[in-house]
Amino acid sequence: MKLHNFVIILAIYCGVVLAGPIVKKERAKMPSFVKTCLRSDPNLDMCARKSLLALKGHLKYGIPELYIPPLTPLVVPEVKMDQDSGAIYLHSIFKDITVNGLDDFKINELHIDPEKMTVKMSLSLPKVRMVAKYAMDGKIMMMPLVGEGDFKANLTNVELDTLITAVHYKRHDRLYAKVKDVNIKYTLGDVKVHLSNLFNGDKALGDRMNAFLNENWNSLSNELSPLMEDAIANIVRSSAVKLFDTYSIDDLLPE
Repeated sequence: MKLHNFVIILAIYCGVVLAGPIVKKERAKMPSFVKTCLRSDPNLDMCARKSLLALKGHLKYGIPELYIPPLTPLVVPEVKMDQDSGAIYLHSIFKDITVNGLDDFKINELHIDPEKMTVKMSLSLPKVRMVAKYAMDGKIMMMPLVGEGDFKANLTNVELDTLITAVHYKRHDRLYAKVKDVNIKYTLGDVKVHLSNLFNGDKALGDRMNAFLNENWNSLSNELSPLMEDAIANIVRSSAVKLFDTYSIDDLLPE
């Protein structure tokens, strides 16, 4: 339960806040198809929204210049997650993760404050689908959860709220941004999951556990949300650093 939440929200942000390997290069140029907005524009938020929406077609196939991987589908090689507090004690690893539906995002809010150096964004996705190979061992609410096999998840109405704060500094006589803090909050409308081959292939036990997970996903998600939000914030911070390290403030938001 916790891992599919983590992977999906991470994948969303990989597409929108930018992810991928950093390539050091001085005075990198923004791609010509990226619409830049003036930070003095009184309608900066509207301009930024239009700029992001204009990238939707490119996001499907990825934008290497901005370190954005292809979103249709997004492929994540491996994610490990451990939880050993509260009602959940679980060690898990997911491999060959494939996520679909991330390119169909809606921007609910996008606010950029150049003076305070903050970016506030709220996104929603109607449907997200994920498949992966999983292995896990532990307990959920005192019930054993052990298995290794195929994992499938269907989520609806995913909502993600993000606040990034930064400070500026000079490098080579140019002004750059450095991430100061990242705050993440998320909600899920509905979740349907299925893990094959639970309990060494015991179908009766596996069916009961899958039913339990689907019936109790809300309370399980609430139990794990602080851990998930902190973990996602750390990854968003890392991704944003790559963007800000490559492009100066004048490149991102010229005067």
